[in-house]
Amino acid sequence: MKQIIDKWGKSIGIYLFLMILFPFVMPDEYYRSVGIIIGLQAIVTIGLCLVMGLAGQISLGQAAFWGIGAYTSAVLTTKYGLPPFIGLIAAAIVPGLFAFILGRAIAGLQGYYLAMATLAFGYIVQIGITEWEPVTGGANGMISIPQMTFFGGSELSMYFLIWGVVTCVLLFSLNLLNSRVGRAFRAIHKSEIAATSMGIDVRKFKLNAFVVSGMFAGISGGLYAHYMGILDPQPFGLHESIKFLTMVVIGGMTSIWGALIGTILIGFISEALVLLSEVVPGLQGDVDTIVFGAILVLFIMFMPEGLVPRIRTAFEKGQAKKAKAMADEAQRKQQVERKAAT
Repeated sequence: MKQIIDKWGKSIGIYLFLMILFPFVMPDEYYRSVGIIIGLQAIVTIGLCLVMGLAGQISLGQAAFWGIGAYTSAVLTTKYGLPPFIGLIAAAIVPGLFAFILGRAIAGLQGYYLAMATLAFGYIVQIGITEWEPVTGGANGMISIPQMTFFGGSELSMYFLIWGVVTCVLLFSLNLLNSRVGRAFRAIHKSEIAATSMGIDVRKFKLNAFVVSGMFAGISGGLYAHYMGILDPQPFGLHESIKFLTMVVIGGMTSIWGALIGTILIGFISEALVLLSEVVPGLQGDVDTIVFGAILVLFIMFMPEGLVPRIRTAFEKGQAKKAKAMADEAQRKQQVERKAAT
């Protein structure tokens, strides 16, 4: 933890300040609910960043793990009367098991083949949720899912509960990134052949990243179910997976902070599109999918590293130029002083 504070202490401080400040400067319930949804999405995208940025895998099925977690907790609490806390634990374990099984099955796949396999998994899960009507309620969904009673269960308390989970996930991921495991992931991302020659079990590390990302998505799904109080299969399809993917790519696939910032940006763009569709005729429907797809393509073409790595690189170059200018100025002054002395 000390290494994390030394390396990212300032960033963590700014994050905590803005996170705590947001619900008070935006006291309207609508904006608090937007903040809650963005927090839920951030839990998923941080896990996806571990898979894409560190393990070098492409996943188009993250919404499926989100849905599995949501329905697991919803079914256990509504049909079996278990408390939401137990439901959330199951919401992490069950998607983790699915991720483990899927990860083992597709361990040898890479690139487009891996993307297609996770896409197919996403479709299977959404169809399964829709067709398993006795348990999931089918296309009609589920209602009367018990709310979380964290400090009374108000909108503000839910905001801090969910962003508290985001903070835990963020710190866990930063710690992982700064550990021996993180160094192994970076080696895998650069070259799997070189990593294997160094004695790193590439398949094992990739599988572990996939399972962790599935568990993160499941936790988010469970929280989503108890926050909304109702569920239906629609939010857990390809549309949401593309949105998660876009968030990670925009922020920067190799940056945990990038995943968080990308989520916030796309989250507010998504809400802006919803508000715009209410006043502009013809914008209803899947216009957000088109917008996110266009943003994704543009970033892949012109800024594949993402916003945060690009900004970091520009800042480092600026600092290097400043240091060089100061060194040149100091050298010039020394030369002037020597000439004056002679």
